[in-house]
Amino acid sequence: MSKSCNILAVDDDALNRGVIERIVARKGHKVTLANDGKDALHQIRRGAFDLVLLDVMMPGIDGSDVLREIRHHYSMSDLPVIMVSALSDSDKVVELLELGANDYVTKPIDAKVLQARVKTQLSVVTANKKVFALSEDAKRRNKLLLNLFGRYVTEDVVRNLVSSPEGSKIGSELEEVTLLFADIRGFSNVTERLSPEHVLTVLNNYYDVMIDVVNKFKGTIDKLMGDEMLVTFGVPKTRNDDAERALACALSMQLAMSEVNERNRAQRLPELQLGIGVNTGEVMVGNVGSDKHASFSVVGKEVNLTASIEAHAKGGEILISEAVFMGSGVKVWTDGKRELRPKGFSHGIMVYRLTGMDGKYKRSLNVDETRENGLSPALSAGANTGT
Repeated sequence: MSKSCNILAVDDDALNRGVIERIVARKGHKVTLANDGKDALHQIRRGAFDLVLLDVMMPGIDGSDVLREIRHHYSMSDLPVIMVSALSDSDKVVELLELGANDYVTKPIDAKVLQARVKTQLSVVTANKKVFALSEDAKRRNKLLLNLFGRYVTEDVVRNLVSSPEGSKIGSELEEVTLLFADIRGFSNVTERLSPEHVLTVLNNYYDVMIDVVNKFKGTIDKLMGDEMLVTFGVPKTRNDDAERALACALSMQLAMSEVNERNRAQRLPELQLGIGVNTGEVMVGNVGSDKHASFSVVGKEVNLTASIEAHAKGGEILISEAVFMGSGVKVWTDGKRELRPKGFSHGIMVYRLTGMDGKYKRSLNVDETRENGLSPALSAGANTGT
């Protein structure tokens, strides 16, 4: 236990103050004296104390009132208070303990008893300080982990892994998730004449903007594969508006390409076009790999289907599956539909070319869809496409 603990002794009787000071100082503690309740509160506001020895019966502001004021600002573990009084009435002792006193010593003061009570309370203070320091250190370490791994895994995923004992266990669960694949069109041809450093700059310009967009709509970045990005909505936890946020994210990503290309032009780098596919379906979600190396990811035929939809999207296009078109819960606008026959699927699927959406995230790729009263629908979910 530290020998430099600061103790405040409060008593309106100078003789009692002197006795308390000698008993406590004998153990190497620094003792500050206060002659009444007003002086005690003034001393507490001025300095930091580890323990207060507080007389009960004092003129003006008595010990009970001082105790109430202390507990208004400090918990019992932050600033312990031992009441000192000639009163031995058990009801009064209970009252003071209920007000937040840590202990009670009667007068005339027994030196050994007082020293033992002081030692006990200071031991608690020391232990609480150690716990607090460990807690703060853990918070700093967790923040460092979140900041560090958040660059490689979405923060929600990191929190899920850190907070759950089962978070790192190999295995997956079946979940309904909305998937968004985005890919730069003709990236190899666009960058074939660039140096590796310039190719990296182009990608960094692109991802710097797009990751902000994804984060805005609470998407989880599953993979960054060269110029291709897989984003999930509903991982690690599902929300009622997963599909709606995915659509808003896709539209915002296409709109944000103007900022990406503005950066590229300023650096005399080529402009880019983006193709996006969005689909909703059941996938396996969890840790994929082994105990030696694993990744938190999604797998299943719906992932492959989303990749196939994205592969058919031209530069500037967003293609959405019928599951998203019909099940997003928000009115969307499209300017066409077509049937695809993805590899590995025995039947064709219908996809729609998204141009805008209504609702909370109202936005459009076409200027003529935006009017005073909001977007004017070319198509709404559930209506005939007319194509």
